[in-house]
Amino acid sequence: MENTKKNTLQNAFAVLVGALLMGFLWRVRGETGWGSSWGLLNAGFVFTMFIIAVKGERKKMDIGWLSLTALSFMLTVPAWGTLLSQITGVLQKADASVPGSVPVYISVTSAIIIMLCLGFGVATLFGIMLGRGFSENQWKVKDFIIVLAVFFISGTIANATVSHWILELIQPQAADLFEKGLAAANVEGDAYSVYMQHFNNISWAKKFDGGRNYFSSIQTISSAIRAACSLIAVRFIVKDKISAKVGTVVSVAFAFAITVADLFFYFGNGGYHMENPSPFSSFIYPWGCWEYFTGFIAGAIITAYILKLRKTENVIEPTFSFVPEKAQTVLTFILGFVFMIGVSIVRPVLERFDDSDYQIIATVIAVLVAIAVVVLMNVKWGLNAQNISRRSLYGVLFTAFTIYIFIVYMFVGIPDKQNFRDLFSLQTIMCIISVSVTLVWSALHVRINKIK
Repeated sequence: MENTKKNTLQNAFAVLVGALLMGFLWRVRGETGWGSSWGLLNAGFVFTMFIIAVKGERKKMDIGWLSLTALSFMLTVPAWGTLLSQITGVLQKADASVPGSVPVYISVTSAIIIMLCLGFGVATLFGIMLGRGFSENQWKVKDFIIVLAVFFISGTIANATVSHWILELIQPQAADLFEKGLAAANVEGDAYSVYMQHFNNISWAKKFDGGRNYFSSIQTISSAIRAACSLIAVRFIVKDKISAKVGTVVSVAFAFAITVADLFFYFGNGGYHMENPSPFSSFIYPWGCWEYFTGFIAGAIITAYILKLRKTENVIEPTFSFVPEKAQTVLTFILGFVFMIGVSIVRPVLERFDDSDYQIIATVIAVLVAIAVVVLMNVKWGLNAQNISRRSLYGVLFTAFTIYIFIVYMFVGIPDKQNFRDLFSLQTIMCIISVSVTLVWSALHVRINKIK
């Protein structure tokens, strides 16, 4: 009874840390130095290491497969810049510089549907790959090809067909606004025909009023469709129940999280129809809080589900068994140590000193640090980290990278990139709490495992 209570408390603490850690990583994801697909790579890399440290040793999650799992996150990068404020029921505010301009109103329900689609499609491949690590199924090369083919083909077909019909059904104002923008620029054609002429080229669409939003909305709906198709392929073609379940939970977690956290934009932008300015605007920034609490909610759900997964046989993934062992070791070293660890150390520093006189020297220092870390790891643990358990390795690495990311996020870069200058905003306070609690958990986790 006492052990059960202790395990329950340990699991509850781990879920809290999973929430705090992903909240921090998702907030960092939007910052200079990470951002877009590189931010997703960073989040997938660190959070997966935390999950393995919590759940236990998995042979299918060596440093190479860990890197591929993190890389899978980079394939799902939607555009959401015009979508977040729609929860107020406003698609576009009136333009004071244009005589007679009026706001474009939409239903809040349509905005919620769009946000659910956005979240559902943002992390599906990562969820599938994370589930693969805990599955007994041994994937073949053709299985990965099938899933990726379904992912890209279904998304492309949706972009060309059904996504436009769905958007017209739930939010016809999106096409109307785009078509008015086209007409004002003397471009002939309706929203669909013009989209097909400039297929998925959102950079082109930004030149027209409503264009960026229309292209983003189509991409968002298509991302949810391709996510669903990929999960179906994993379950019924690859026939991996655990990967499909974990992928589904990760997708649903982000759909729920990204939508609920959007309430920060609702209240921060004045509520319904933007009529009531927020009294907390100096403390609660909608964008930063939306990022942080999206990660927080999703991280809690994913960690809780992974902890409840039944134990499966700890098998080796034979996918690349046809590759000679020495070549596998070299490829794992390049992918895991040189690319994954190297990029995670160097890129944030390079980007945060962009256009600065200190960029070159700061980057050189970061490169030297990365080389030193890789050399020390290989001297201590072997070329493929074969001299340490993966659980211990990832426990050390996720802690070290959490500290490193926090230092860079708070203090490194040109002054306007240094977040310690904005200590009294909610997202910065939450990031400080997140890293502090995570480090406490990490220290206790190491001690508990030593006792065991």
